[in-house]
Amino acid sequence: MKNILISTGHSLRYEDFVRAENCALFDSSGKRYLDLESGVWCTSLGHCHPKITKIIARQSKQMIHTGYCYLNPIIDVTAGKLLRITGINSGKCVFLCSGSEAVEFSVKMTGSFSDKPYFLTMKNCYLSAYGISGERSEHDWIQYDWKNGENIEEIDFSKISAFVFEPGSSSGLVHFPPEELISKIVLKVRENGGIIIANEVTTGIGRTGEWFGYNHYDFTPDIAAIGKGLGNGYPVSCVVISDAVLEKLNLKEFHYAQSHQNDPLGAAIANEVIDIIEKENLIARSKIIGDEIRNRLKEIKNKYGIIKEIRGRGLMIAIEFEDNGNFSYAERINEELLKKNIILVKRPGFEVFRVDPALTIKKNDIEYFLESFEQIVSTIR
Repeated sequence: MKNILISTGHSLRYEDFVRAENCALFDSSGKRYLDLESGVWCTSLGHCHPKITKIIARQSKQMIHTGYCYLNPIIDVTAGKLLRITGINSGKCVFLCSGSEAVEFSVKMTGSFSDKPYFLTMKNCYLSAYGISGERSEHDWIQYDWKNGENIEEIDFSKISAFVFEPGSSSGLVHFPPEELISKIVLKVRENGGIIIANEVTTGIGRTGEWFGYNHYDFTPDIAAIGKGLGNGYPVSCVVISDAVLEKLNLKEFHYAQSHQNDPLGAAIANEVIDIIEKENLIARSKIIGDEIRNRLKEIKNKYGIIKEIRGRGLMIAIEFEDNGNFSYAERINEELLKKNIILVKRPGFEVFRVDPALTIKKNDIEYFLESFEQIVSTIR
């Protein structure tokens, strides 16, 4: 191969995939692979959904790109739907290309009007490929380590401009902070004049059995950053902004220009994704199927004793293995799954698998995975 493959998500070798359909990938020889990652957790409706490809063709004939100074009617239609399903209701939307952009936009926008010095987030969350919470950040961050029992009372909430909350991914490890804790943080931030930003790039668009990960908690954010599943594989994201935030925003102080901001093609695809999910009741389906998968995995856990924990909501599922000491259960099992043409994420450096199939996954594909997984687990010693 003449190209360079850069991968940090799993140990899958390069394959010349040439076609995809729902949860299946096909290589040039016709071999079928079961994709339990949804690409990079993006194809919420499965690869090459016929209604999405039809919308892409139709909108492409009308208008693909306008420029960020102009609007197309589909942008307003899709914005209205996103305001409705987020529960923010009254506000505005900005369409971008990636989830990282959406999070970056949200943080930069908040920093433009807040005089508070810190952003608060949970330790081990993933906020942006641009490193907004890392060494390259222009903001100061407090990363609260809730898993190790840090005292929340030691945080000075009067200095927090925003709580940037990723409700469940935890750098791919799938940990869900307790509802009581999050309610307390949200209350303290708002009492002190800060705002709540929900990072829904991974947990949004039905992934957790609700429209958004924060729907499992008792609050509505002031800003929601949405990506991945919103475009079903097409690069579109959105920042949903409440009127309360817009009232604080000074457009003379905040400037953001991106070449594909508010492109009608991305908005048309997002609009169709929302329609399909609603018409086919896929969020309720993801909750039911996710419960069925976790119940089967728990049976396997209890039967063979090498699985430490099963975590998940909806179709965001983590399988954590015991520490063997001699070899990695996860690596060994992943190798065997690949031999059966099953693709899922083995988290680098951890004994953890991620299972994130499309909301449209077929029952026979689920059964094939579970039967294969149990057969492999039963032989691992």
